[in-house]
Amino acid sequence: MVPRRYAPLGWLLLLPALLGALLTLAAPSAHTVYLSTQEGNFLRDGRFAGMDNYAALLGDSAFWRALGFSLAMSVIPLLVAVLVAPVLALALAAGGTWVRRAGRIMLSLAIVTFSPVALAGAWGISLVEGLRGEATSSGTLVLIVAAATFGLICALGVTAYLPALRGDTPVPATLTVGALVLLTVFAVGLQSFSFTYLLGRHGPKSGSRSLLSLAVEEGFVYGRIGVGAAATTLLGLLLGLAGLAAVILAILTRLRADLSPRPARAPPGACR
Repeated sequence: MVPRRYAPLGWLLLLPALLGALLTLAAPSAHTVYLSTQEGNFLRDGRFAGMDNYAALLGDSAFWRALGFSLAMSVIPLLVAVLVAPVLALALAAGGTWVRRAGRIMLSLAIVTFSPVALAGAWGISLVEGLRGEATSSGTLVLIVAAATFGLICALGVTAYLPALRGDTPVPATLTVGALVLLTVFAVGLQSFSFTYLLGRHGPKSGSRSLLSLAVEEGFVYGRIGVGAAATTLLGLLLGLAGLAAVILAILTRLRADLSPRPARAPPGACR
């Protein structure tokens, strides 16, 4: 138990994190919301447009296609996260100490070697024919993302499931972790950019453009800063709802992380 007199020191140590959150999250987000209410471009000053940018964006079918495509890219990774990863975690949990250690090493390699740009280039060259056609580009890109992220999703999922499976209440803990993993993969899928921008930018844009790619193109390529900011604000709202759901889930299930002490070594010659 930490003595109460050290409480001010804890608040002091939180200040860098609070300052970082303010400078890198709160301030840019507030400025983006402000820009979403302005009408202007790089050549002239903006003027107040109210909700016009949101109305134009929500009334454009390109926005709904981009949102649907972003959700479609999350479907297969979601299935991997909630079906494949728990089975692998269960196998490692039941395999003994050395199996778990070897598995963790392999999973760590899958995480640290993941490079979206390199994988997008490799898979894009392999399946370039499918990316050329308007009818096949979106489906091909979904399969590329699923194949390229399979190892990463498995590694992150297994790393999250293993502590839950080895705890005192494995079933409810695993279900809670599964729901959090699902929300995480959903949030990451909504923010997908590297694969879609690198492989879909020069193809049929209407069918292979993610929501974040749409925001970037509207704001930086076409110069419609307000529309691009509105798209980013709506994306941030969806991500905020997913984060809020994760926080509520963690509170309701009383999810916590405990550090278990290392088991004591038996003295030499003792019976085990």
